[in-house]
Amino acid sequence: MTGKRGGAFGFGAVTALLLGAAVAISGRTFPGAVVGDVDPVGMVVGLAALAVGVWTGWLTVRSLRWQEAAPADVAERLAVEVLDAERAAGRQLLGDHDKTIDIRFTFRPAPTHNADDAGPEGRLKEVAEYYRLLRPRRLVITGAPGAGKTVLAVQLMLRLLETRTGEDPVPVRLSLASWDTDQPVDEWIARHLVDAYRLSEAAAEALVKARRVLPVLDGLDEMDTDPDPGYASRAGRAVRALNAYQQSTGKAGLVLTCRSRVHEALAAEGVWAHDAARVEIRPCDPDSVQRFIGDRVDDPARWSPVREALARDPHGPLAAGLSTPWRLTLAVTVYEERLPDGTYRRHPQSLPGMALDTSEAVGKHLLGLFIPTVAAQCPAPRGATYTTDDVRAWLAMLAAYLQQNATTGQQVGGRLLSGTDIVLHELWPLAGTRLPRAVSAALVAAVSMVGWAVLFLLLPPTGTSLIMFFIVGVVALGGVLTTYTAWRDVWPQPVRMDLERLRTPVGRRHFARAFVLALASATAAGAVSAITIGPVYGLAFGLTVGATTGLVTGLASHGTPGVMDPNGVVRNDLAAWLLYSLSTYLVFGLVFSLVFGLMVGLVSVVAVAVVITLASVLMDGLRAGLSTGNRGMASVRYMALLLCTRRWGSRPLPWRLGRFLHWCYGAGLIRVAGIAYQFRHRELQEYLAHHVDGDAAAGTDEPS
Repeated sequence: MTGKRGGAFGFGAVTALLLGAAVAISGRTFPGAVVGDVDPVGMVVGLAALAVGVWTGWLTVRSLRWQEAAPADVAERLAVEVLDAERAAGRQLLGDHDKTIDIRFTFRPAPTHNADDAGPEGRLKEVAEYYRLLRPRRLVITGAPGAGKTVLAVQLMLRLLETRTGEDPVPVRLSLASWDTDQPVDEWIARHLVDAYRLSEAAAEALVKARRVLPVLDGLDEMDTDPDPGYASRAGRAVRALNAYQQSTGKAGLVLTCRSRVHEALAAEGVWAHDAARVEIRPCDPDSVQRFIGDRVDDPARWSPVREALARDPHGPLAAGLSTPWRLTLAVTVYEERLPDGTYRRHPQSLPGMALDTSEAVGKHLLGLFIPTVAAQCPAPRGATYTTDDVRAWLAMLAAYLQQNATTGQQVGGRLLSGTDIVLHELWPLAGTRLPRAVSAALVAAVSMVGWAVLFLLLPPTGTSLIMFFIVGVVALGGVLTTYTAWRDVWPQPVRMDLERLRTPVGRRHFARAFVLALASATAAGAVSAITIGPVYGLAFGLTVGATTGLVTGLASHGTPGVMDPNGVVRNDLAAWLLYSLSTYLVFGLVFSLVFGLMVGLVSVVAVAVVITLASVLMDGLRAGLSTGNRGMASVRYMALLLCTRRWGSRPLPWRLGRFLHWCYGAGLIRVAGIAYQFRHRELQEYLAHHVDGDAAAGTDEPS
């Protein structure tokens, strides 16, 4: 307490010295000033507001700093959000059901550097106990495609969260395909917490530094185009970086998933996770398959022909095709579909009689029925119509784009395009790299010209107005050129704003603190401006900037965890900058129009105020909201993508792409991974990618 008081008194002394210096400088600068030159009242108000603003700002910063300095409290709230998100993810992976096959796994020791106390085998129901015995707690889950690696990882997370104590780290799932291995592990994990769970950067960094986050790293096999990656591959660099990820006295805990083939290829090059226990998921045995079918279906008698066929030939094509949890989930989803009158659309007795002579043929048959099944079961949002052909075509377009990225390793702007993640504001290369740039510039130009046209039509054609037309035209042109050149930074960071956080007491307190800080600081700046440009305009400037900045910063995240909707990233980015620019230009338009009206001696000042305000908001307020620096460009690039992917083009997508993807998530076709959408299973993505019509399905028209 003494240290805090000493810091407060020290800061107060510094503020007093600054205030005294400002008074002294003002006295020497204006030695003979009178009321007509400098308003003494404005000077006093400005200096007082400066001191109050600086003091209030420091108190707010200190309050936020101390509030974010408690990683245990933030971790507790984060655990609640992660548990809620992973429960939904786990249920979706199981086909909107709570019954799963009891996956079994076997310990596969590496030549050296194994974790201690790893049991020879384990099962899904006991995976948390198996993991807790490891020293250090580092687990690598491997298996064949569709074996249930992600399911096992998610179930491990749920069991750890449900029995978590205050000292245990919070398991957080991350997609390895999104990691640029040149970025340190700590920074990447912290960035994910900021993007996916709305933590502030300070809170996220504090959690990672304190090792209160257990990274669950999904998809090591999805980092490279080569199915047999080598030592210098992205996967190889990732594993070596994770081997250097330390706790205070040893390796930090983690969970890693990878296909067996990729893991063995890396191990052959001398690359594997050190001090970890590698387990391999075993294929589903006939008894497990029989129990799973009995647990998941409503009428087990309907499935008797399938169960008998599996028992007769436990190693045949049908048994091999249904030997993974993913394929079994597909089968019960497809053949348990019911019509509105309660009858079944398909009967599983036809499955053994089909000419499905390979495991792959079984998979293609089930995948071909999967989309029509879920499309019929999940109604489209209000005002939308999603036919089966539309859903298949749109998803095939996205799958082909991702698959091309995965197989070619294409880069844009120095970044490797993801082969798994659908991030709305980073999806624009699907339409090429030149076309979205031109469309975004045209979009901003059109908005600016609307404002210019309003000003031209409503303002009387006087000499003064003609000069104004010229000025605003130059400003609008400059805005368009700025928008076009801003594409040099092809991967802008979106503004993070959360309107829903105002519904909680903690969110409202954070908003109030941030709003007061911004308002006080900007008002102080306006008060200082009042010394030279007049108190009325100076304080109006400060209040305007303070209020608008306070709205944006107050609604930004400051350490309150909450799952970020992938659609909300673009929506919040656009809303934040429209809110900031429109409110700013609205107030400044009014102030400017009043001053301008008095200067030119116009009688109808109010009419001029309305005209100029409307024109300035349309002409430059919206433009600024769409293209303010590196921010706001995330949302305008998403809008450019939508304009470039209309039905008359070669790469059509729905106009409301975010709503469609959210529907797909609810239908079980895709899943959420942080702020990205992913296809529910890689096999589904690959199937759709090879069933898109034509060769112009997706891809960039130029590398950059």
